[in-house]
Amino acid sequence: MKKFISFVMLSSFFFTGISLQAQSSGEELYKTTCAACHTIGKGRLVGPDLIGINEKRDQDWLIHFIRSSQKMVSAGDSLAVALYEEYNNIPMPDNNLSDEKIVSILDYISETGASVPIQSITAEQVPDTSAQAQATPVSYPPDLLKRGKALFYGYEKFSNGTSSCIACHNIRDGSIIGGGNLSFDLTASYSRLGQAGIQAILTNPPFPVMNAALRDKNLTNEEKEAITAMLHFVNDRYAHKPQGSRDGIIYFALSLVIALFLLIHIYVLYDHRKIPL
Repeated sequence: MKKFISFVMLSSFFFTGISLQAQSSGEELYKTTCAACHTIGKGRLVGPDLIGINEKRDQDWLIHFIRSSQKMVSAGDSLAVALYEEYNNIPMPDNNLSDEKIVSILDYISETGASVPIQSITAEQVPDTSAQAQATPVSYPPDLLKRGKALFYGYEKFSNGTSSCIACHNIRDGSIIGGGNLSFDLTASYSRLGQAGIQAILTNPPFPVMNAALRDKNLTNEEKEAITAMLHFVNDRYAHKPQGSRDGIIYFALSLVIALFLLIHIYVLYDHRKIPL
């Protein structure tokens, strides 16, 4: 009898250990993969609040969507397309995770959501933290805006040595140098993501290239605040203006100057050369 009780106790500890390990794995994966864009019961961020997601969607659908939402959008899945359009056409990055790992994330979301007060579960009662819902205007001091621009363009180096934002991103802020085209144009990013969304992405980037660029090179809180301030300013000042209206004039003027320079160069160096007989 004593051996049987001991066996039961050991089995209990064994399966409890497996359960705790799975929960820990799900929590870790959630924090590294999902937390930059989603909350559990704290409202919208870059993407939707995930509370109750296991009850709202079929698990097989969730597994496929988490692994590659854009594949489902391309295939014409109506729900995937609706979510993509609702959240400003911002693609959810692919996640090369096994079914078991995705299920562990979903289990963690379910367990965490169970501790949230019941009145917070419905979509209408979850607070909306998106930029459109921010009723109080945000203002930043001029020095912070200036530093944000310097960091974005690379005039000031990030303290941990990561590359400047302009290497991959473009903004329309009235300057001749717009930026790179490897990733999103950030001119209207503040209105799409809000303060919380931008800082969440800078803290834990969900995009593979950005994640690699910031790996072991985390920005300081002051640097994240400065970049956010600059993007807020650019969004307010330039996002509503038609794209390319001023840029076209600038590039035309530069082209004209270069053409004149070449004509003068040809005239000075070649026009008065004697033609040998």
